[in-house]
Formats: sequence, C-alpha cells, structure tokens
Amino acid sequence: MLALVLIGPFVIQYMPSDIAGPQNSPPSLAHPCGTDYLGHDLLSQVVYGAYPSLLVGVVAALAASVLGFVVGALAGYYGKAEIVLAGSSDIVMSFPALPLLILVGTLFVVTNQLIIAALVLVLWAPAARAIRAQVASVKKMPYVDAARVSGLKDREILWKVIVPKVASIGMAYFVFLVSVSIVLVTALEFLGIGNPDVISWGSILFFAQQYGFYQGDWWWVLAPGLAITIVATGFALIGFSFEEIFNPRLRA
Repeated sequence: MLALVLIGPFVIQYMPSDIAGPQNSPPSLAHPCGTDYLGHDLLSQVVYGAYPSLLVGVVAALAASVLGFVVGALAGYYGKAEIVLAGSSDIVMSFPALPLLILVGTLFVVTNQLIIAALVLVLWAPAARAIRAQVASVKKMPYVDAARVSGLKDREILWKVIVPKVASIGMAYFVFLVSVSIVLVTALEFLGIGNPDVISWGSILFFAQQYGFYQGDWWWVLAPGLAITIVATGFALIGFSFEEIFNPRLRA
C-alpha cells in the first residue's frame, strides 16, 4: 500500500478530478477500480486520497503518543501526580471515542487541525495508562535505586534511566494509534464531518453512500474500503509486534 501511494501518482495517467471514462463503470483494464457517477477514475482517487487520510492519522497518532508518554511517565514515577494524571486518563477513556468526535465535529467548523486535536483528545489516554504501568514497574528495579544513591535527582532518573527502558513501548503505541486514527478520521468523513471537496478515503465513501449505494456500484465502496482495511491492519500488526518484542511481560 505504501508503494502504491508513493509510486501511484507517477504511474496513473488520470487526476482524481478528471473525467476519465464512462459513468458508473465497473472495474476493467482501463480502470482497475472502476469509475464513479461522474466518470472519475476511482484508483486515482484512492491513491491521491491516501495522503490527507494518512497525514491526519500519523500526525494525530504522533501527538497523542507523545502526550500520553509524558503523562504516563510523570504519573508512574511521581506518586503525588499519579492521582491527577491517572484520573484524567480514566475520565477520557470513560467516553466513547466516535460519539465524542462526532459531537466536536458538529459544534465547530471542521478542519484538519480540529480533527487532529480531537483525535489527540481521545487517543492519548490508553498510551498514558500503559506507560504509567511500565514506569511504575521499572522504578522499583535495583539499578534505579543505585542511580538514586549515586546522587541523581528524580528528574534525571526519570528521563535518563527509566524513560529509555520504556521508550520502545511508546513507539509500539504510536504505530498502533496510526491505524486507529485512520479508521476514526475515515468514519468521520464518511458521516459527512469534514470537507467533502478534499479527496480522501472518507470522502470517497461519503459520496459512494450518497450516489453509489442506490446504483449498485459495489466497486465504489470496495476500493477505498480495501485500502483502509489493509493499511489499518498493517499498522496494527506492526504495533502489536513492537509491543510483543519490547514489552518484558509479553516477551516472557
């Protein structure tokens, strides 16, 4: 999928907005993914539509992972901060993500920046909880006590001794959250929360719902649906593999 997204624009002869063939045409050699109700080539739309979907997913996952990592590290090491920080993550996780995102999208003008901020709001808490548990476990290790006896301050022990030990778990959560972000942002665009003029996987599904379902254009849904499934599953499996390799509990 990444190869298709990177190489596709140089190989596909149609732009997403070009009238490339007959309307509502099923997959063929000329149009492997078919065409929509205006004759747009769906393969070109899937390839070009990957960029906004992946960009929002990666940026949101990165910001949520960094925020969750910092909050989890502080909550796991400092007992006084644990009540507030851990309680905040528990409150966030008590709300269902998609309905909360829909509520935000209906109250404000939807932009990519707003979607990223809303995704960060709902995704940082799971990462924070996992990192907090790991930091709380690592700080009981003998080498942490040795570092404390040697004269290192708590801040230095946390960021120089403990954080390197749990950083790989944060990386695993980042990769996993990319897939979650892509699915959520696509779901929002499918529901009409977003800019339909920007071609993305979610907007393709949105117009398929509006104009393709009643025509029986199954290929209009199949192309972006497969792309979302493959990318989300791939990132999720990579994230699980990272966690199995670097999480001592799972490795044992």
